[in-house]
Amino acid sequence: MIGAVRRSLAAVLSLALPGAASAQVNIEQSVDQIASRLAEQRDFLRGRKGTVLGLMGYNMSPDGATNSLQISRGTTAPAGSSSVLQLGQYGTGFTLSESFPLYMEGYIGTARYDPRSIFTGGESSRAFPLKWNNISTTIGLGWDFNLADNLYLRPIINGAMGIMASDAALFGGFLRYRTGRDFPLLTQGTANVYGLGGSVTLAYYDYRPEFNLDVELRYTGLATQTFSGTLPAARGTSNARTLGLWTRYRWPTGWEAFGRPTRWVVDFSGSYYPGQQHVSLGFLWAARVGGGFEFDVGRYEFGMLGLNVNRVRLTGSYFFGDRGVSGYSFGLGLSF
Repeated sequence: MIGAVRRSLAAVLSLALPGAASAQVNIEQSVDQIASRLAEQRDFLRGRKGTVLGLMGYNMSPDGATNSLQISRGTTAPAGSSSVLQLGQYGTGFTLSESFPLYMEGYIGTARYDPRSIFTGGESSRAFPLKWNNISTTIGLGWDFNLADNLYLRPIINGAMGIMASDAALFGGFLRYRTGRDFPLLTQGTANVYGLGGSVTLAYYDYRPEFNLDVELRYTGLATQTFSGTLPAARGTSNARTLGLWTRYRWPTGWEAFGRPTRWVVDFSGSYYPGQQHVSLGFLWAARVGGGFEFDVGRYEFGMLGLNVNRVRLTGSYFFGDRGVSGYSFGLGLSF
């Protein structure tokens, strides 16, 4: 297998460097390094199917505070590798109206990481790292049941789809687009995943002129599974479960922007991961605390599908968890 990979990569690099005889030695070295890393990735996946799906489950599980997050595993990264895990989730959720309390949500999750450092703690070094990339989308439909003043119970049905692709697979796809030639030994490094499940949220909202308070306690469960087109070594199933508490408190700053009052914002969220996410992430619980400001743009009436943006929030947060995990995030929030 390595010999076949080596021949394919040599052809690729020859295309990239036509007539460059003086670069032959460098090409040979790069071929050996990349072929070795691709073989490592396949062997690595066979013993760690749950870690790949566990991280995808984290991407697919909606978070009340959308963010771009960079996490350090708290270890010293060896040469040629990185113990930094970059995660992002962007989306929104809203209830149509009090008279028709249909709840809808949609999120996009992303991740970029070096699997050998993230899944093994960073012990293994190499001179030619190939990172992996996740992207997923999750949608949900629910209904708000009013239990008491400002208190709601919200069951939600969730569905998700995602793809994991190595840098080599993305490079192979780019070459196929530019040259019209297929390099299957490169493009096979992908995993396609879908998830089905649901959530239940207990929510308390108290909105007054002097302050706004939001509190949500949410449990989410998703059963994830790979499907057609997935690298055989990565095929499998997993369960992602998350119990999270999210709170936000807002109050007037006394200043104005865009002709409307602005507000200070502080928020806190804590999550516990009893599912297989913690195997991939390396921590069982995590918390985030942060703040920022919010300004009102409702007077401009911009939006889509009959929904206009009323408020925009800009926040920064500090992230921490067990086993020395720490990080920071920046968030952008919209209220309709």
